[in-house]
Amino acid sequence: MKSQIYKLILGFFIILIFCGTIFLSLPWVANRQVPLIDRIFTVTSAVCVTGLTVLDISSTFNFAGQLIILLLIQVGGLGYMILGTLIIVLFGKLSLVQKSAVGESLNVVEFNTISQIIPLMKKVLILTFIFEFIGALLLFLKFFIGEQLSVSTSIWYAVFHSVSAFCNAGFSLFPDSFVRYRGDLAINIIIPLLIISGGLGFFVWLEILQVLRKRKENFSLHTKIVVLMTLVLVLIGMLVIFIFNNYNFSLQKIPFKTRVLISWFQAVTPRTAGFNTFPIQELSPVSIMIIILLMFIGSSPGGTGGGIKTTTFFVLMSSVYNYIAGERYVTVFKRRIDTNVILKSFTIFFISLCWVFLVSMLFSWFNYTYDVVKFSFKEIFFETVSAFGTVGLSLGITPYIDNFAKILLILTMLFGRVGGLAILSLLLTKEQKEIKYLEEPISVG
Repeated sequence: MKSQIYKLILGFFIILIFCGTIFLSLPWVANRQVPLIDRIFTVTSAVCVTGLTVLDISSTFNFAGQLIILLLIQVGGLGYMILGTLIIVLFGKLSLVQKSAVGESLNVVEFNTISQIIPLMKKVLILTFIFEFIGALLLFLKFFIGEQLSVSTSIWYAVFHSVSAFCNAGFSLFPDSFVRYRGDLAINIIIPLLIISGGLGFFVWLEILQVLRKRKENFSLHTKIVVLMTLVLVLIGMLVIFIFNNYNFSLQKIPFKTRVLISWFQAVTPRTAGFNTFPIQELSPVSIMIIILLMFIGSSPGGTGGGIKTTTFFVLMSSVYNYIAGERYVTVFKRRIDTNVILKSFTIFFISLCWVFLVSMLFSWFNYTYDVVKFSFKEIFFETVSAFGTVGLSLGITPYIDNFAKILLILTMLFGRVGGLAILSLLLTKEQKEIKYLEEPISVG
């Protein structure tokens, strides 16, 4: 059952990329000739809600092309909910074992029949529409009244950036992302809040609504961890970026308020969004390191982003702390975390780290052996983590990478969106046999 689900997940995104490439290859959607590899890269980035681009979509594609990209972002952002519906339709009513497999694969455990998935899907769609509509309305007022753009341009810019932000895609119709708005309070509030809202996960929002309506007394452990980690990571990221860029030559002449807004925005956007209000390559080395960490962690399960997920990172940190403290079990908020969850978290972390290093090494080897343009390892590693976390931030090298690097990043975006554990399980899954062997201690550490 689990193998079939993994095949469906991978197949869904591959088919979506294939169809998207066909649509983006239509002669009337682009203003100039676009190489096939660049179209595949752009479509993969949209479907995997990454935001890495090897070309400027605002000038390369016309309205039709940009609309196709926007639709791919929306479908990619809602991908796992759509997959959940497909699984129920294809497999019918699920047993307890099958339901567990679905939950483990898609991070959803709220349904097992059509009668349950349809209302849930409606709630998710309504919730998505509400967030994106409010974001688009506020952005429209900003562009139309504040920037005095035309009505049609304001509507399109507002809708595109609202959907892109909520789906944590990071695609922008501005060539410099939001650098021109680095000191603008409205943009620095609306966009980050949309990013955070999409990154929390649909089931967290549904549970918050249930508690507010008194249909549920307490928040689940999952929701508590997601909210806590989101607050902690954003605050730590903001403080580190602000402190270690306070003496940055590029920021010295920028007003204090703008420096705070830049730090806030760049602490939120690595949570798999990919927008930026300041050239990332001009940030301090420490800031770039914290951004890499935030990109690797990513958003939360069931959300619209990638990475190893906030809950995975929390379980890792809690496990290490409890082991050092001499605790037999990992307990948080007066609840014990299951051993299988701990093992899965460490497996996800290890697989993800290995993939990032493998791709970075291949990227570096090809770059220093054959490529004319030489990138530093810092730039290559940053780009790889950004692709894995489906973030879209870059140190400025994306438009200049060669076809081999593009293929590596395409695979990495797919790996990060589908999940390394899912892909490797699909390749390595074999029949389980209940064989118990004798234990024997070994020395570690």
